[in-house]
Amino acid sequence: MSRGLSIQQAVRIIIEENPLYVTLLSSGLVNLSALARNIKPLVDTMIGKDTKVFTIVKALERISMNYKLVNEYPDIVKALSMAEIITYSGMGEVEIPLTEENMDKVAKLRDLLTAAKVQFIILNDGNKIHVIAPLMYIASICNQAKVEEYGMVRIMFAEKAPVGIVTFLVQVMKSNQITAKHVLRYDNDIYIVVDREKTPLLLDIIEKIRVTATLQSIQLSKQ
Repeated sequence: MSRGLSIQQAVRIIIEENPLYVTLLSSGLVNLSALARNIKPLVDTMIGKDTKVFTIVKALERISMNYKLVNEYPDIVKALSMAEIITYSGMGEVEIPLTEENMDKVAKLRDLLTAAKVQFIILNDGNKIHVIAPLMYIASICNQAKVEEYGMVRIMFAEKAPVGIVTFLVQVMKSNQITAKHVLRYDNDIYIVVDREKTPLLLDIIEKIRVTATLQSIQLSKQ
């Protein structure tokens, strides 16, 4: 694109060319500072000079005031509005090298977790086995000095989760400065594992998405 654009013009072009940004900005689902840092390289390229994040944030604020509620992902938003959300706190993760001896250890841990009827996930990446489970059960069998604590959000859909929902959720989290440890899809459920302190923010974002579906329905009913 040619240079000579103002920061405001560049930011508007970037936002309007990305349906996800339009949805997030119009529905208040984005951290403006995080979004500004994300698009800053594009803005710099378009105007031909270095820009300040603060200036981009101000441009985003002005643009967002002119948007009515826009939902470019109706299937995903509707599905999330109807899904059941369950939160698990005090979760930990251990990584166990993939050896025959450790397979026996993992089998014992799986039996323990199954008997306790707690939520857990076991992943095999070909080199290591990842066990995500309540900290108290991990500590009982894994001799690690420190295990990080995570929160896990389970999104349960009555039917098959819509296409593209994992990518959508990852991008929404990224736009709000949340880095997920894992985003896993299994059958009709999606599991999101994040740092413990980020769990309330993630739940708040999901709730805002669910509200977006309601507001969209109200708008349509008035047309």
